[in-house]
Amino acid sequence: MKKHKRCLLPCLLIFVVCVLSSCSPGKLFIMEANYYNSRGRFDEAISSYFKALEYGEAAPYAEFGLGSVFYSLDEGKAALERFGNSQKILETLSPLEHRELRYRNNYNSGVVLFGEGDFSTAAAAFKEALRADPGKIDAKRNLELSLLSLAREKAGEGQTETQQQENEARAVLFEYLRQKEQDQWKSREWAPEEQITGPDY
Repeated sequence: MKKHKRCLLPCLLIFVVCVLSSCSPGKLFIMEANYYNSRGRFDEAISSYFKALEYGEAAPYAEFGLGSVFYSLDEGKAALERFGNSQKILETLSPLEHRELRYRNNYNSGVVLFGEGDFSTAAAAFKEALRADPGKIDAKRNLELSLLSLAREKAGEGQTETQQQENEARAVLFEYLRQKEQDQWKSREWAPEEQITGPDY
């Protein structure tokens, strides 16, 4: 019961915003799912994303959202499938539409593929992300890291123990960079409230 009351105000706020801006039901389900996803309530997020799939304009975003949830649940293959489904839907639309979603589908696919050690396909995904938005530094950095990792992998067949340790160190570095990017993204989306340290007049 308490859980329901806690959710009531944000859900009511989302509903009011959608009514005032004439949101479609699909967009409302996406907003609801994003709310659940951002709070780690993945079962509820998945349910809302599946409801949003029934609405054409929301379907590519619902597929992307499902991919994000599956990635959070360490289900890399399922995440890749969902990012790919979102991209297939977007291919039926004008290339000028939904640039950010196109970028995120490819960028996140690259992150998953790099984590699985598929550096060649990861590099291709980061290149596609840069085609959608050439100004993204994170994609450039990850493309370079993928190409460097691919070159080392090709040069290092029959590696020594030292080289294997370098690969493990690279994986740790990549995880650190991924976490920093995620923290930076979250800090932009959810800016903390200003703390007042001076006297209260």
